[in-house]
Amino acid sequence: MKMLLNRLNSLGAAANHDFCPWANKYVYWLKEPVGWFVIATGASLLVGAFLSPLGWTVAAGLFAILILGLGFPWLAVRAVNCQLAPNIKEIHEQQNSCLELTVRNRLPLPVIGLMVEGYLSQPLSQNDSSDRVPDVGLAQVPAFSQATYRLAIQPQYRGQYPVQVPQIACSFPFGIWTARRPLGQVEPVTVWPMLIPVSGELEIVGKQLAEVGSGNRASSQGDFMGVREFRRGDSLRSIHWAQSAKQDNLIVCERGGPQKQAIELDLQTHPCFGTDEEVRENLAWRVRIMASLIDLAASRHLPFLMLIDGVSQTLPSSSTGIHRSRFSAWDKLAVIPLNGIEDGKTGACPCMAENPQTTRITISAKSEIGTTLPAHQVRVEMQQPGGGGRRISQVNVCEIDLDEDIAEQLTHLFMEASRESYAA
Repeated sequence: MKMLLNRLNSLGAAANHDFCPWANKYVYWLKEPVGWFVIATGASLLVGAFLSPLGWTVAAGLFAILILGLGFPWLAVRAVNCQLAPNIKEIHEQQNSCLELTVRNRLPLPVIGLMVEGYLSQPLSQNDSSDRVPDVGLAQVPAFSQATYRLAIQPQYRGQYPVQVPQIACSFPFGIWTARRPLGQVEPVTVWPMLIPVSGELEIVGKQLAEVGSGNRASSQGDFMGVREFRRGDSLRSIHWAQSAKQDNLIVCERGGPQKQAIELDLQTHPCFGTDEEVRENLAWRVRIMASLIDLAASRHLPFLMLIDGVSQTLPSSSTGIHRSRFSAWDKLAVIPLNGIEDGKTGACPCMAENPQTTRITISAKSEIGTTLPAHQVRVEMQQPGGGGRRISQVNVCEIDLDEDIAEQLTHLFMEASRESYAA
């Protein structure tokens, strides 16, 4: 039985082997149904000429099908003017939105089976020659009409669409040939990474006063914290004269408040271990985690630095608004290729951004010893600088299982980091 199966597999491999690759360009037209109709028409003409007059009737019917099956799609895509624009120009992955398709039909006949291809599709590789999947389809467009249709979409992956010029297509009435023409007016849409609802407090301290944050730090301004003895360099305005007279020594008011510092977020795009589809999906989740941490930092009013493969990315300064920096960071994450960034093509500042005095969160697909993780795991490492009673850097690591609740795992990581920081 096993020998029989091996022989069948060998016969199947031989039947699918390309023995004459040089002849492909001459026979590729047979992949379209219209090619077989042409062959059938030629055979019917030979039958009518040499065997029976019935062949002429069959040839006439096939010829009429060819004329209608080729002529109507060709005329339809050239007589119809289409404009395509998104209702919202920036959306997140798997977020429901819609496209507005404005169609003007100049024909006295209704156009049926009109399609728009290549708006939300993205090639997985440079050599990807697979057929485009229609993104928009209309059952019928009335004659001599102009209308706007709202079409629901739900993008699955990040990116700036369309990647290539979309095409308007029609194969009605018989589907033996598809006529295509580039779409006239198209407005792009940016698909940001999907956000994971992460919660938790980050133990971030620094020299810049903030309205919210963890821990009070001494400063020359802020809320009243207490009193202490005068030190050289203190402002005379901070002297508490009543306490100074009582203690017979200069006493000053201690002020301070919540403070913040820039947090570094580093995304590593090297591939994980698995198939091409698993590698793409793992990188997609790493990008989503990165976007979620950026959203968390912005919601806590924490300035952040974004790094991709350890290289600093240029973002608007915090003085122009933390939300503007967040949107700019999402734009940069959206353009990361689905298969990752090739070496030397990060398109960022060549200097390495690494400050030992800031908190750094690294998202990668490698373990602590440098081995590649499986496709269902992502490693998130949070390194906080030493300070106060903590003399050395504090490192918290979590290998996230993508098959489990990612938000809960990230929240647990931040809780552990805060607990250890307070204990120190």
